[in-house]
Amino acid sequence: MKKKKKLSKKKLNVKIICCGNILVGGTGKTPLTVKIYNELSKEKKCCTIKKNRTEHLDEINFLKKYTKLFSKKDRLLSLKQAENEGYQYAILDDGSQDYSFEKDINILCIKSKNGFGNEYLLPSGPLRESMTKIKNYKFAIINGNLNTKLEVRLKTFNKDIDIYYSKYEIENKENYLNKKYLAFCGIANNDEFFDLLEKNQIKVIIKKEFPDHYIYNEFELNELLKMAKNQSLEIITTEKDYCRLNKDFAAKVQYLKLKLEIENFQQFLKNLKNEIN
Repeated sequence: MKKKKKLSKKKLNVKIICCGNILVGGTGKTPLTVKIYNELSKEKKCCTIKKNRTEHLDEINFLKKYTKLFSKKDRLLSLKQAENEGYQYAILDDGSQDYSFEKDINILCIKSKNGFGNEYLLPSGPLRESMTKIKNYKFAIINGNLNTKLEVRLKTFNKDIDIYYSKYEIENKENYLNKKYLAFCGIANNDEFFDLLEKNQIKVIIKKEFPDHYIYNEFELNELLKMAKNQSLEIITTEKDYCRLNKDFAAKVQYLKLKLEIENFQQFLKNLKNEIN
């Protein structure tokens, strides 16, 4: 029996930082990608990489808005273009399971509330790949509350993993107070959006949920407008959802402007720079 030929990984002359995960669903990769980009681009020629998928158009538009983005159907082609144009750092939004090229740093993104679920691989559980792959990550960013059990689980597979916590804060919170809203969204964790509004005393009268990366049609958008008008409500959504709306509807909608805060961020940034250099 012939042995399977091992795939060779392409080594590029651009430092590659991957914000990824080992399970399906939203774990905060895109906001982290932007935050790291904002810091590293102060010192180096920096870009972001996102695989071009139609269903991820919202995240692609989000990254285009805030970063220099390369987004081809093959991540390696995007990386080669970045390399050819002299970029020094490339930050990947997703791509942990793409083994066609070498990565310099892997950052594991996790939700504190969900952890790794039942720790089974798809389709029996939420994992894209085995928990043993945690050994490949230098850092873990846990989004949400302190979760010591999750930390212990991470250390079981990688005793040296550097763990930090993150949370979302609303920018210009006062702009959303003393109003009544119809809130809608189609993200991986819709409840997190609604919980954030409630936690910050932003009054929501009607909640409408849609699937992750949902493409809204004209009928649905008009129905939202009618519901809001009938109860004299303003309409609010996430920034990622806003990036999927047509211009006419977007003009009638507000989006919640968020910033990602990382505890001990300066220490994280220092350690990240030390690792990549």
